[in-house]
Amino acid sequence: AKELMTMRLMTVSPSMGLRDLVDFLRDNGIHAAPVKEGERIVGLASLTDVMGYLADEETDVEHNFSRVFLPDPDAEGYDEFASRLDGATVNDVMTPAVFTCDVESTAGEVAELMSSKQIHRVVVTDQGSAVGLLSVTDLLKAVIQYENTLSARASEA
Repeated sequence: AKELMTMRLMTVSPSMGLRDLVDFLRDNGIHAAPVKEGERIVGLASLTDVMGYLADEETDVEHNFSRVFLPDPDAEGYDEFASRLDGATVNDVMTPAVFTCDVESTAGEVAELMSSKQIHRVVVTDQGSAVGLLSVTDLLKAVIQYENTLSARASEA
């Protein structure tokens, strides 16, 4: 996990406003962040969590995604949408289950955990302390690198 993880562990507070969370994720080019209370990680907050919270029976997820990232104050329903966005905190939307793997875990072990728990990211720990985040995207990058290495070796043979 050590070679695959994102080492820049960017965390958010449960009391952070939802609009601030969206801005934080967008500004840092990430899709999720661990939620930290004191020294303890108490959940994960992702764009998927935000979209699920903002969803209603009349609006599909893609429409809400556009509303969050390309707000149009003149659009129908915008005021209600903005009110929901501004009235919520990270605590309202986060996934409280935190799955972890050890820094020495293999890519296969992490993939097995993600598959069995149907999750997209895990917190990487070293002696119980969070040191990074590993996502499905990180695993896919490793698969691509592995495939490229195999192709290069086959070409040399």
